[in-house]
Amino acid sequence: MISVADANGGFSALTRMYKRLVNEFIGQLPLQPQTLPLVPTDNAFQQGMCSDTTYVVKGGMLGMRCNDRKLFIWDEGDLILPDSGSDEITYYAESAVLLAAYPTVKLVEAVLADEQLARLWTRILTTQQGMLVRLLAAHMPEEKQTITGFAYFEPGDVIIRQGEPADYVFSLFEGEADVLVDDVEVGQVGEGEVVGAIALLTHSPRSATVRARSRCSVVKVPKHQFKELIRTNPGMIHSLLSDMARQIKTLNSQVVELSA
Repeated sequence: MISVADANGGFSALTRMYKRLVNEFIGQLPLQPQTLPLVPTDNAFQQGMCSDTTYVVKGGMLGMRCNDRKLFIWDEGDLILPDSGSDEITYYAESAVLLAAYPTVKLVEAVLADEQLARLWTRILTTQQGMLVRLLAAHMPEEKQTITGFAYFEPGDVIIRQGEPADYVFSLFEGEADVLVDDVEVGQVGEGEVVGAIALLTHSPRSATVRARSRCSVVKVPKHQFKELIRTNPGMIHSLLSDMARQIKTLNSQVVELSA
């Protein structure tokens, strides 16, 4: 993804991570895509692009425009879930583009049937969300910018603090972290896991502290955006349930050990 405005503060790192995740996801996806070639156009929907299809850019660049204002450009390796629900949003190509097309319904069915795919899908969506938030901030006056959510933590840094309000969900993309309750270590989380969702979904304060064990990179997704992601992407639910079940199982084992 290429920004037409000055998007900084981790945007490049998110982009690299995003492409790596999409490549890994497509490599494990048990679907064969159709090929959709596009010639230069002001409206890709007039050349066969559909809102019920998910695309991966295999060659060239596809831009997104809203009300005739260029927002950003999808380039090779990007995954696109197009939105044709508004006449204000169009996709354009200034030169030839080659897309790999996957029916979205079949793609989601494949995601729901495979825990690893569900986890990758969740990471792709949360990374894309972080990129889009930064792109939005780049187009807005500084005083109106949304607090964006890509951050690094060094060993010993607190990512989530017990008792604080749950304003964000955190997706851990690199590193490992310890989970502590009342300063007692009760478990660990690793790369690819989503943390902080329970407190957000139950509208309660953080029930545990999450502290970086190694250098960690995370994407912070604001609660309203996270709820919208869950509502529109059922594959995330599978991944979240898997992560929560593992974390609860680890916590139960730790409780048993402490009791003994």
